[in-house]
Amino acid sequence: MDDVMNKSALITGGSDRIGREIAICFAEMGFDIVLHYNSAKAKAEETKQIITNQGRNCSIYQANFGNEAAVKKLITEVCLNHNLSVLVNNASIFIESALSDENNDIFEQSYQIHFKASYLLTKHFSRIKETGQIINILDAGIHQNSTEYFDYLLSKKFLYDFTMMSAFHLAPNFRVNAIAPGKILPPQGKGVDYMNKLVTGIPLKKAGSIPDIKAATKYLVENEFITGQVMFVDGGDHLK
Repeated sequence: MDDVMNKSALITGGSDRIGREIAICFAEMGFDIVLHYNSAKAKAEETKQIITNQGRNCSIYQANFGNEAAVKKLITEVCLNHNLSVLVNNASIFIESALSDENNDIFEQSYQIHFKASYLLTKHFSRIKETGQIINILDAGIHQNSTEYFDYLLSKKFLYDFTMMSAFHLAPNFRVNAIAPGKILPPQGKGVDYMNKLVTGIPLKKAGSIPDIKAATKYLVENEFITGQVMFVDGGDHLK
């Protein structure tokens, strides 16, 4: 891997949960961190403190990904003020929905946050910078169709195909890969018992951990001969 001295990684939705841990992972690899959040400012400040305690710089940017202008402003300012080397499209919402729902509100939110924002950030990052890496955070269910989170999963499927297409079209100057987490953390409001029930149905019969996500992140960053790949960190859940 190239010398990361003074290089920065932008992690969207990086204030909490997997996004926070990915940000910490990049700090551990020697990157300065650019942390995006929408509304969780206090959590973003907490994450910044963790990173600065590791001796790395961390800058925080707020942007509402439902606003296209805000997305473009974010990537422009980050590229102007930081030596951006890696973009991690992690920002996400996880809301139950069905195709039979009367309105399209959840679809619009999911599409804007998971796909359109990632599309715009990738497009402008690759136009402003000469080289870089992009890691999209997908979901282990992207090859499945049965779900109680219809709009969430549909938008992640969009992002999966975009990963493949952008990896082809942005090569050789940019590498584009993805991580598809499985049962790593319980959804908001759920606990260990909930996770224990879920993992009985996956091949490895156990939940994953944050170190598993960090290891996948580090591997994708450091292996310069990989592009257009999805790492399923899911205990074999995608095999069902």
